[in-house]
Amino acid sequence: MANNSNQAQPPLEYIAPQFNSLVLKLAKIVLPWWLKLQTNIDQIEVHNSDILVKSYQQFQQGKIRLLLAFRHPKVDDPLALAKLFWHLLPQEAKKQNITLDTPVHVHFVYDRGIPLWAGKWAGWLFSRLGGSSILRGKLDLLGLKGARNLLVKGKFPLAIAPEGATNGHNDIISPLEPGIAQLSFWCAEDLQKDNREEEVVILPI
Repeated sequence: MANNSNQAQPPLEYIAPQFNSLVLKLAKIVLPWWLKLQTNIDQIEVHNSDILVKSYQQFQQGKIRLLLAFRHPKVDDPLALAKLFWHLLPQEAKKQNITLDTPVHVHFVYDRGIPLWAGKWAGWLFSRLGGSSILRGKLDLLGLKGARNLLVKGKFPLAIAPEGATNGHNDIISPLEPGIAQLSFWCAEDLQKDNREEEVVILPI
C-alpha cells in the first residue's frame, strides 16, 4: 500500500477569515486555563500601554488603520498576545479612563502550514477568530489579498510577525520579512482610491 506522505500532495488551499463572536467568547474563557496548563508562561506584563490604548481607540474611531508588528520567537507568543488584547488591554484602558468598544480583538495572519502539524481544528479555530492564512516563503496571491483586505476593511487591527517564523531565541531577531511594509503601502493606496482619510500606523508590540 502506498505511503501518502511520500507522494505529491495537492496545493494547500487558502483559509479565509470567518470571524465568529461566539468562538471568540469561548476562546476568552479557555485562554487562562490553557496558559496555566499548556505553557510555561507565568506572568504577562504590559509596558507603555498608553500608546497601544490610544492607537486602538483611534482605530475604533475610524481615524487610523492599525498594523501591529509583534515579536514571535516562540510558539506561545500568540497566546500572550491573546491575553494582552482580550484581558489586559481593556484593563489598561480603564485605568486611563478610556472606554474601548467590545470585543477588543485583532485579526492576524498565520502560516498555512500550521494545520498540517497542529491538526485541521487549528485552521477552523484560527479562521473563526478572524485569522487569514498565508503560505510562507511563496508568492501566495490569495493570502496577500486576504491580509490586504483585512488591513483596509477589517473590523479589528491586523497583527503580523515581521520575522515570519519562530527561532526559539528571545534575544535574537531573525531577518524581517518585507510584508508589513508592503501591506502598509497597499493599504495607503487603497484608502486613497476610496477617498478615505485614515492614516496607516505600524505599531511594534
